[in-house]
Amino acid sequence: MNKKFEMLRSLAATLVIALSLLVSVPAAMADGLDDAKAAGHVGEKLDGYLGVVSSSAGAEIQRLVQDINLRRRDSYRTIADAMDGTTLADIEVLAGAKLIGKTPAGQYVQNSSGAWVQK
Repeated sequence: MNKKFEMLRSLAATLVIALSLLVSVPAAMADGLDDAKAAGHVGEKLDGYLGVVSSSAGAEIQRLVQDINLRRRDSYRTIADAMDGTTLADIEVLAGAKLIGKTPAGQYVQNSSGAWVQK
């Protein structure tokens, strides 16, 4: 019974994360992020946040990453607060795994050693 509860809890958290991420990033910001990812400037990190991959990424891309990461942290914190026994770190790791899993081939993700690799 406990294992089934944990599975349902994980599924619920995943759905809430997905919905939160879709709602929390305005369309113009999402377009800029998609472009930055496609150009290899930005990638998904293990901790559920974006990282700047390329040293040639300009200030505009760095501000975009910072803004989206702040929005993500707020969403993750809301989810963690709503689920007893779940920490912000738990949600961050779950989100990181989901976002990396959804990243298209050719874009950058952080591997288990923290290095940037193309998926």
